[in-house]
Amino acid sequence: MEIAKLDMRVRTESSEALKFRVNSPEGLKQAFLAMNRALTGQPMLLTLQTEKEKRRNLQNRRYWAIVHDISDQLGFDADTWHEYFKRRFIGVRELRMPDGEIINLGMSSTDLSVSEFGDYMLCVEAWAVEKGVIFSDES
Repeated sequence: MEIAKLDMRVRTESSEALKFRVNSPEGLKQAFLAMNRALTGQPMLLTLQTEKEKRRNLQNRRYWAIVHDISDQLGFDADTWHEYFKRRFIGVRELRMPDGEIINLGMSSTDLSVSEFGDYMLCVEAWAVEKGVIFSDES
């Protein structure tokens, strides 16, 4: 069978969702059969999208080597720089705290594709070069 079931029950904001990775017409047929068995009589939303490739471990190791070089040369810890760069180059999301305070958090870098993460790293590197950071062999 050419279908891989991903997290059969995925919690979303308002309900549960079924997720499938489909690589062929036969796999799509099998996914539809599985979804048909899951119908509960409630309206359903079906979304088809191209799966984007997530960043690779090699990219991740290189990114953290860059961030550690920045940390070593400019101060602050690597996690602080990571948060700073997410806010600066990816964007922010507002989080409302229980007391009503709103804080801005950097958007997650884990959802970036290989290409998007590469672009993000180039922004971080260019920023660091402007600040005089010299990169180690690991980065």
